[in-house]
Amino acid sequence: MKFEELRNVQVTGLDTLAGEFEAMLRQWNFSSELTGDVITPLQGSGWRGFAAETAAENIAKIRNEIDAAFEEASGIAQTLRDAHTEITAAKADLEAAIRSATDQKLTVDDDGTVHWPPATTPEEKKDPDYAGAYRQKATDAADAIARALSRAAEADAAAAAALAADTGTDRKAFNKKPVGGVSEQEAKQAVDLMRLGDKATPAQIAQLDALLKAHSSDSRFAGLFFDSLGPDGFLTSFGAMAEYSGYYGNDATKRALTDVQANLGLTLATATDGNRQPHLSDAWQAGLRKAGASQYQLLPDQLQGGNPYGYQILSNILRTGTYDPRFLNPVVEHITQLSAANPSRWEDAVSKANPLEQVLVLGKDGSGLNPMAGALEALGHRPEAATAYFHDLATTYNEDGTVKATGQPNTYLKQLTDPGLNSVLQDFEPDHLTPHYRAAPHDATALGHALEAATTGRAYDATDGPMPTHSREMSAVMKDVVDRFGNTDGPGLLKKDGIFATMDPSFGHMVASYMGDVQIAVDHNNHSMPTNGNPAGLDQGATQKLLGVLGRNPDAFGTIAQAQQAYTTAHLQDVMLQRDKYGELFGEAITNAARPGGEVAGILNAVATDEVYNQKLQEMIDYNNSVDEKVGWAKQVWTATAGKAMEGIPGADKLLTLPTDKIFENIAQGYHINKYPSDAAADCFNSGRNAASDAAEAAIRETAKGKGIDPTYLNALANTAANGAKQGLSDGSILTKAINA
Repeated sequence: MKFEELRNVQVTGLDTLAGEFEAMLRQWNFSSELTGDVITPLQGSGWRGFAAETAAENIAKIRNEIDAAFEEASGIAQTLRDAHTEITAAKADLEAAIRSATDQKLTVDDDGTVHWPPATTPEEKKDPDYAGAYRQKATDAADAIARALSRAAEADAAAAAALAADTGTDRKAFNKKPVGGVSEQEAKQAVDLMRLGDKATPAQIAQLDALLKAHSSDSRFAGLFFDSLGPDGFLTSFGAMAEYSGYYGNDATKRALTDVQANLGLTLATATDGNRQPHLSDAWQAGLRKAGASQYQLLPDQLQGGNPYGYQILSNILRTGTYDPRFLNPVVEHITQLSAANPSRWEDAVSKANPLEQVLVLGKDGSGLNPMAGALEALGHRPEAATAYFHDLATTYNEDGTVKATGQPNTYLKQLTDPGLNSVLQDFEPDHLTPHYRAAPHDATALGHALEAATTGRAYDATDGPMPTHSREMSAVMKDVVDRFGNTDGPGLLKKDGIFATMDPSFGHMVASYMGDVQIAVDHNNHSMPTNGNPAGLDQGATQKLLGVLGRNPDAFGTIAQAQQAYTTAHLQDVMLQRDKYGELFGEAITNAARPGGEVAGILNAVATDEVYNQKLQEMIDYNNSVDEKVGWAKQVWTATAGKAMEGIPGADKLLTLPTDKIFENIAQGYHINKYPSDAAADCFNSGRNAASDAAEAAIRETAKGKGIDPTYLNALANTAANGAKQGLSDGSILTKAINA
């Protein structure tokens, strides 16, 4: 809504219309008249037979329509009254803002622009703070005007959405389930249950859970629920409920609380989605940041277990739901900045209590007080928000959550990966009460999830589907991550006993997603390999060292090995599809396509051999299981590379076959390590060496099968691919020895 529209709007007509609907509802007697004048006499008449049954059915339909009409009219009346209340309040806010500006000698134009008076007296002209003081006054006045306009616009949009939902689209019947009806009543019921806090019985907690579960995706329910509670009421009510029942309740009550917590997350995600109407206002969200930075005494002194911050109550709620970045990123930035300013604040807040008994501030694995974990998990479920958090210029916030400055340098990756004492990810250890002043394992895992989402473009726990094309921002974050963990102390931080070792599985997914960029980096002069979107420009040495440490983790090894071979298969197919373009250099093109994958495999193979030598049988089982479990990555990488290449080449399907499951089976089987070797290390090395060369050969043979290619020529091509892979393997193994030395 524009400034002039709100300033001149006449709300008396809206008030009159709402009043007329409300009066109509008070005088509604259609249902009683139908019952008294028609249904009761008919039932007492003794009329029987087919005609009587037909009449009864028709009368029942009429009564249902009358009841539906009443529900629809009720919804319209409520919507009109809500709109009148909000727009009236917004207009009052605007008038107050204009009055305040005028009182401070400011002027407000017809479009809402605020000006301050020019300096006129000699004193004013000499005053160096004159313009600055008025500039701040003008900014405050403009912000107040903007808030009033935003409130009116949201009320207008919410009314339009509610009226559309109330009336529906069917012109032949009334809407039996208007938005202003049942869900609104149930939202009020849920608010009353939540306000019980520590007084809620197990039955009432279960009832609250059922209401949230049924309406978590209903924006009107969600908005009314959180708006009625307010940020403070929401956090303190659930905090008291969770702390008391979590400590004194039985197992069933604790499970119900866990479910309530998850459904609160889903409902909050709905309520803060700016693309839906209605949604919580910017003022409510600012209030949540203020509440997040505030400490609360949730229970009486004799029961109190410390005074947690609001963000500690909110953190685990954020683990569930897919949040609008416009809501999520300010919250995560604010938590990060509070943590950086005083990393021990979260532990100190509840130091009087036994933290492992406090449900509300625990991580999902039963540990932890640092809200960074839940915040990073939320980013891990919303890739756009994660990418923006690690890439875009930062907004800094004051202690109370108000904006301090925008466009600031982004140092979040550096802060979160600092291995020193007083880490922003410090937390209690999972199995005991000792503070962990360095990054705690479960918090490091959450950081891995957030980075995975930021760089791959999909939620960290997504199990299938295509890999999104890498944007410029995603690739830039990936380069920063590789530079951080591929240099100086980075590789050591990811080793088995390293501070960030729990991030290795996420790193495996990230490297697999960027396999084209990885092979380009390790094979420095090969510029023909495709990438999945914007090139990341990875550093050669950092990439090699990162591969060297990730190959020691069975989970990461399985993912990267599958992706490496799938990418090489795809690239070899692409070269074969365009063999006419290479002419006499076709053989060299095959070698060049196979060698980079061999280099990656060589690094992985060398470090895996070393790990198997040290860990023996159990480690071999882990590697084999990981290879089998990660076979899906082979298909996904192939689709993101060769699949796209084939679509752009006319007649490609007539020249060569599409990859069969046999190719991917060959990849997995080839990387298997014998579980009972007489010499574990030698067998591991040979298995990995043969896997890369055999898979390169199989890619050529399987792709060309049944296409009439001369057998002698095909054998030469397959041998060339195998030799190219072996050459890369040798280079990668030598390089690994140099790195380890």
